[in-house]
Amino acid sequence: MNNTTRVILVRHGQSIYNERGLYQGCCDDSFLTEKGRLTAYQTGISLSSIPFDAAYSSPLQRARETASEILSAIATIADKHPELHINNNLKEIDLPAWNGLSFKYVREHLAEDYRCWRERPHEFQMAAEFDDNSPSNNSVLTLVKPQNFPVQNLYQQAQKFWEEILPKYAGKTILTVTHGGTIKALISTAIGMKCQDFHTLQQSNCGVSILSFSGAEHPATLETMNLTNHLGEVLPKLKEGKQGLRLLLVPADSKNDIYTDNIAKKIQQTAIDFCLNSEGENSAKMAEKLIESHPKPTVKLSISTERFMQTWHQTISGRSRQSPSLCTGLVVAEIGEIRAALNQVLGLPIQQQSLRIKSGTINILHYPASAEYPVLQAMNLSGEIS
Repeated sequence: MNNTTRVILVRHGQSIYNERGLYQGCCDDSFLTEKGRLTAYQTGISLSSIPFDAAYSSPLQRARETASEILSAIATIADKHPELHINNNLKEIDLPAWNGLSFKYVREHLAEDYRCWRERPHEFQMAAEFDDNSPSNNSVLTLVKPQNFPVQNLYQQAQKFWEEILPKYAGKTILTVTHGGTIKALISTAIGMKCQDFHTLQQSNCGVSILSFSGAEHPATLETMNLTNHLGEVLPKLKEGKQGLRLLLVPADSKNDIYTDNIAKKIQQTAIDFCLNSEGENSAKMAEKLIESHPKPTVKLSISTERFMQTWHQTISGRSRQSPSLCTGLVVAEIGEIRAALNQVLGLPIQQQSLRIKSGTINILHYPASAEYPVLQAMNLSGEIS
C-alpha cells in the first residue's frame, strides 16, 4: 500500500499588484491580470496528467481565480477535476503597514525596516494597529502594540495546514494553490528550514513545486521546486535583478547521452561565462560534452572533489561582489555534492536527504549583487511535471 502523499504547490498567476510592483500581503484588493489568467490556464494544461484527489486554495481572490483556471483546464482534458476547498491557512503573509506600497518606496523610504525584512526575516516585526499621531503611518517604527512577527506567524500557519491536511490524505495527491510567501513557508516547515532562511527560496507566478510525505510524522522530500518551463521559460526569470552570479548545477551523468543532450538544449541560448566541474571522470566528461555543444566560448575549470565546497564558495564570494552584470556559471558535480551545497544554502544539515536531486535536471542558484545570501531559483528543472 502506497502511503506517500504528494502535494503539488502552485503560486497564483500574475496579479495587478505584481504587475505594478506593489506589496499585497494578505489584503484582497489584488486580482489576476489577463496574463495571470492565461498562465494559470497553461499551468492547468501541464498538470492535467496528474490524478488529483483534492484541491485546496487560499481564500484570497488572486489564488481562487488561479485555482479556477487550473481546474477548468484540467477538466477540458481529463473531463473532471477535484472539488476545490478553501483554507484560511493558505493565506499570504500579513504585512498590513505595507499593503499597496511599492517595492521601491519601501526599499528607499523605509530602509531600516526593509533591511530587517530582507536580512533578518525571523526578527522582522509589524502590527495591525497604527499610531494616528505619528507623522508616517507606513513605518514599522510607528506601529503600536500588539506587535507580531509576520514570518514566524506564517511558518506557524503553514504548520497548521500540514497538521490538518496530511492525516486526511495518506497516499493521495493534493493540488494546493496559494502565494509565494506561503509556499516558501510550506516548503520550509515540511523539510525543516528555519525562518531566517525565508528569502532563500524563489517562487515565480504559476511556478510549480512538489513535496512528498511518507507519513504525517515524517519529514517531507522536496521533489521539484519552482518549475516554469510550462510557461515558455527555459530558465526562471531572475526576481532579484540581472546582476551577481548565477550557477546552473547539473548532476554528473556522462553515460546518459539523453540527459546530456536535454541539458545542452536548455542552455543553448544562455550565455555561459565559465564551467566548473568536480574531479572525477564522470563530471569531467559531462562538462566537456556540454561545453563542446555550446555555441559560445566558455572558460572551463576543474577542481578536486575534497575541496569542491570550499572552492565553490570562494568563487561565489568573489564573483557576487565584483560583477556589475550577470555572470553565469555551469557546475557539473555528483548528486551528493549538489545536495550538500543546496543544504548549506538552505540552512539544512549537510547530510540531510530532504532534497531529491535528479539526474538530467538543472538546479539554479542566484547570488544577487544586492544581497549577501543566495537564492534557490529552481530545483530539478527538466521541462516535465509529473
